[in-house]
Amino acid sequence: MTVEPLSATQAWRRHWPAVLAASAGVALSTAPIYAMGVMILPLEQEFGWARAEISFGTTIAGFASMLLTPAIGIAVDRFGPRRIGAAGSVMYCLAIAVLSRANADIWSWWLLWGGIAITGLFVGPTVWTAAVSRLFTEGRGFALAVTLCGTGIGSSLTPILSDYLVNRFGWRGAYVGLAGSWGLLTVPLILLCFRGGGPDTAGLTETPSISLPGFTAREGLRRASFYKIAVAALAICLVVVSFIVNLVPILTFTGHNRGTAAAIAAIVGVCSIVGRLTTGHLLDRLDPNRVAGVAVALPILSVLLLIALPASVPAAVIATMILGLSLGAELDVVAYLASRHLGMRSFGVLFGAISGLVSFGVGMGPVLVNYIYDTTRSYYPALWLYIPGCLISSALFLSLGRFPDFGRVRAADGGTSGDSNMPADVRLSGP
Repeated sequence: MTVEPLSATQAWRRHWPAVLAASAGVALSTAPIYAMGVMILPLEQEFGWARAEISFGTTIAGFASMLLTPAIGIAVDRFGPRRIGAAGSVMYCLAIAVLSRANADIWSWWLLWGGIAITGLFVGPTVWTAAVSRLFTEGRGFALAVTLCGTGIGSSLTPILSDYLVNRFGWRGAYVGLAGSWGLLTVPLILLCFRGGGPDTAGLTETPSISLPGFTAREGLRRASFYKIAVAALAICLVVVSFIVNLVPILTFTGHNRGTAAAIAAIVGVCSIVGRLTTGHLLDRLDPNRVAGVAVALPILSVLLLIALPASVPAAVIATMILGLSLGAELDVVAYLASRHLGMRSFGVLFGAISGLVSFGVGMGPVLVNYIYDTTRSYYPALWLYIPGCLISSALFLSLGRFPDFGRVRAADGGTSGDSNMPADVRLSGP
């Protein structure tokens, strides 16, 4: 007997606590990254390290995530997101606190960031998006958008909290306080709101992945849609993350003073939340491939505004708002399209592989842009290179085509039949 999926309204009534907990988990995962800007100066003053050496910790985390996120995806598919997320949140908070133990040897700092890299795998987007995608069939786009609003929350709260803690307790006390604050918020939410075992919360526990609709990992890796989504995600991540990380120096380079540049850059966090919620709403109502194609092309407008009107404050504000909207859209569309084109059966490992490439972009994008600046003494070459990156990502998303009928495709490929109990919506051939 086919089980009819819950409507979007029914799903929200039953599962909003899980979405809240997942959003908090996403916010937690960003804490060390968004605290870095506040911590660089006191670390530089105490140890005399170069800023590039200090920020290399984020690159370590990016490479570790690229290599190991698929393994976490396998664990999520096997054990369920709740176990992984709850244990990971505790370990991650401890790793943040241990950053306070760094000494004058830069290798001690990098080694401690290795702990952030490993424990961060257990609180990455794969864990939280897998949980929410399993709970929502209808309204999945908006549910994922609310979940990923955690990045906007983190980017808004973490720098403020970090600055307060540094001023009161120094950078060592700030890392301990940051870990404690986020731990008190997220760990109880995850333990309480991801609680369950009945049919309403089975997706959060250890429901066998074979009962979920979609391709196996091996089947998914043979699909062209997997590689299109992965490359598109890498391209737009290289653009957006490197753009935002270097936004203050870019604005300073184009003629704004540092105070004005910092104030303008603060707009990104709020706009990213608006972008996520708007994108999630549109994904559930319009052609998701086209929504994605348009969303990832938005930074082109930011580039053109900054190049054409470099010293204009209104142009810089508009460019930053557009960039924030795109930041809010990028991971939403990747997670949503992966769940629809590849299904939920091996979502953890398949989306984990895509997330690994995204993490590679997070680690390498800022480094590449700064290398270009060090070589040319200008940010304009990097800005021009953002345009083809956006166009490549947009073209790949637009070329994805209709959602697959998993049962028919797997039968045609010689797979086992066993999908008769899949939710009704995934047996449709279109979005």
